[in-house]
Amino acid sequence: MKIDKNYSNYLNSVNQAKPGYANESKKTEQPAKKQANVEVNISKEAQALLDADQVDISEKVKSIKAAIQNGEYEVDASKISEELVRTIQDQKEL
Repeated sequence: MKIDKNYSNYLNSVNQAKPGYANESKKTEQPAKKQANVEVNISKEAQALLDADQVDISEKVKSIKAAIQNGEYEVDASKISEELVRTIQDQKEL
């Protein structure tokens, strides 16, 4: 399944149907406020955790890619459709 620009158009049309909805693009833009530079230091332990998480993610991605290439990856359409419906309902409530 591919989500493209039409999905954004759909969401905009859903949001515009809500009472009191104001489209973000119609608002007048405020001048950007200058912010002071902020320096962030990450501890070695935190960086190691981040690096380990990235390795786990890349391994998962590699295994999924391999399964897709081998034709072994199965998609549960009912789970996907349930989540899409839930997401759209959540967005309508906003």
